[in-house]
Amino acid sequence: MKKLIALLLAVVMVLGMVACGAKTDAPAATTAAATEAATEAPAEMTAEEKALAEAEIRKAISLLYDRNYIVNEIAQGGQVPASSFVAMGMTDADGSEFYKNAGHNDGFVGYYDVSEDAYEDNFSQAIEILSKYYDYDETTGQFTNFPTLTYLYNTSEGHKAIGEYLAATLASVGITMNLENQEWNTFLNTRKAGDFSVARNGWLADYNDPSTFLDMWTTASGNNDVQFGKGAKADLAIYNLDLTPYGLDIKVENGTWAETYDVLIGEIKKCTDVENRYAMMHVAEDMLMDTGCLVPLYFYTDLFMLDDSVNGFFSNPLGYKYFYKADVGGNTDSISVCIASEPDVIDPALNSAVDGATLDSHLFAGLAKWDQDESGKLVIVADCATELPEGVENEDGTVTYTYTLRDGLKWSDGQPVTAKDFEFAWKRAASEELGADYGYMLEVVKGYPNDLAVEATDDKTLVVTLNNSIAFWNELLAFPSYFPVREDVVADEGWCTDASTFISNGAYKMTGWDHNSVITLTKNDNYWDAENVTMKEIKFYLSDDANNMLTNFKNGDWLLIDDVPTNEISTLKTEYPTEFKVVGQIGTYYVCWNINEDLLK
Repeated sequence: MKKLIALLLAVVMVLGMVACGAKTDAPAATTAAATEAATEAPAEMTAEEKALAEAEIRKAISLLYDRNYIVNEIAQGGQVPASSFVAMGMTDADGSEFYKNAGHNDGFVGYYDVSEDAYEDNFSQAIEILSKYYDYDETTGQFTNFPTLTYLYNTSEGHKAIGEYLAATLASVGITMNLENQEWNTFLNTRKAGDFSVARNGWLADYNDPSTFLDMWTTASGNNDVQFGKGAKADLAIYNLDLTPYGLDIKVENGTWAETYDVLIGEIKKCTDVENRYAMMHVAEDMLMDTGCLVPLYFYTDLFMLDDSVNGFFSNPLGYKYFYKADVGGNTDSISVCIASEPDVIDPALNSAVDGATLDSHLFAGLAKWDQDESGKLVIVADCATELPEGVENEDGTVTYTYTLRDGLKWSDGQPVTAKDFEFAWKRAASEELGADYGYMLEVVKGYPNDLAVEATDDKTLVVTLNNSIAFWNELLAFPSYFPVREDVVADEGWCTDASTFISNGAYKMTGWDHNSVITLTKNDNYWDAENVTMKEIKFYLSDDANNMLTNFKNGDWLLIDDVPTNEISTLKTEYPTEFKVVGQIGTYYVCWNINEDLLK
């Protein structure tokens, strides 16, 4: 049933797709259905009608993509085709997987059917929907007046290959989508600023709760790349919210994003009824997916290469990689690895990337940390705190935790670490003045953002009160936003861009930063648990060139690399069966539309 659509081969050759092995066929549109549906859009649309139509258009385009082809022929890392935004691995109220209960569809899981057998029907359905808004030439199977798009991605062979496939698929029906790549730091800032039409995106869980995929899309969130509630369409009143089934006197018809989604997330954060809370999180995902701005492609796995000589290495489901317990064939002098290119920032309050979080997790010590027990199980354990106590519920439903710091905690320059450092750091990270992307991670603390209920009652005691009990609190304590920084250090805005001014309190201190080349971390003898830190030095080489990474791995220069050339994956699986790693990771790779992109010009 699948056939080559005319013009596609020429487009594919221009894009260089033959070389990278991308798919060159797509189902022919069911022209009879398309013809029947082909009616002219109203001559005059209100802004609200136009916004709703654009949501339908985005959802239709999501149906054109063959996710099974992407994971099997391009990604090749055991990824799972995604039909929802909240990733597999997140549990629902009853212990089942959250994503399996999404979408409210009979016969398949999620918001659209991603089975191989469903692709042709999905494709035909997309053509039928798009034909309502654009001129469709049945003879060529092409839309003739769809506006030109630009797909933004960060430099990587894997991201490029997926971008080329997406562009070729759209080209097969007459839609032009140009490709633009940017270096990682520039890419992040461009996307955050909303200076794009369509972009590659990915999200890894920050903690084990579906809300980590949902609260990032509130209007004020620094991770709201879609620009929900911002820009030209911020005031459009097209969203509905009814929370009366969950015992709340909240029902909004034709409200703005701020009046609906922001309110919903706020109620989810306050809710202590488990079933209602999870039900409302499904409502939140429904709202996101109804916009068509998030187009999930697959659920992540973490693909990397690790030399067989390395022992004691571990990673967590968030994608962070840990080397502090490592040795290289028994040698603990130094290890050279490459996880990414130059980080955008290493300030734990401002970082928003997995590579930066890996660096921060070696450089800083919070009240808690990720660790691996003797059986190899990942656990959250006390770090700067002597223990992780249970909270005490107050009469008003708030919960108070009291932490005692270990004796003798020191910064890398020898000054004492105090509870006041934690109080300052948390209030700084949450503050509107700093405007940190992850400031909302402290929203669970009473008084967020500018009157945070955290207090150092003495040098060793930190008291914090949460709005209500949350199951993943200890995981938040191990997140970089909750790491301490020292007030006099961060007063210098450039403190975290140079090894000579970088002061930290973790297992390592920064002793060198040759920008765009290598960051050198050296064991911090002032760390309270330094005797259990085996590796004396970690050299984090900086590159986003997968071919360069692989060459250095094969030469034995870099013992871990976090990316490989897509066209080498099948060979590497065979030639390096014990060193080619695919491990579990809770995250979603997706296409991100700017909600302010005009699709009906």
